[in-house]
Amino acid sequence: MQMYFLHLNVAQEHVVDTDGVELSDLEAAKSEARETIRELAAEYIKMGKPLTLWSIRVCDADGRLLAEVAAAEALHEVIAPVFDGPRGPDGHL
Repeated sequence: MQMYFLHLNVAQEHVVDTDGVELSDLEAAKSEARETIRELAAEYIKMGKPLTLWSIRVCDADGRLLAEVAAAEALHEVIAPVFDGPRGPDGHL
């Protein structure tokens, strides 16, 4: 298990993860970042606020950037299928 830090890249600031999370590998850390983005988006929707999170930066204990997961990418995986689904005969949903 390795320690990963998921720093939030928000519109006007960076929110530093000081706790970190122990995960098996970088793929697990990226998956955790995608899940965190989705959870934050759901909370913002419930509050009626715009989501200003651009990405989560996955870093190691030394602060090195290992990966960055874009909010648009994480949300597209769960939202786009609704909009990309079957269309009626006239091309509309």
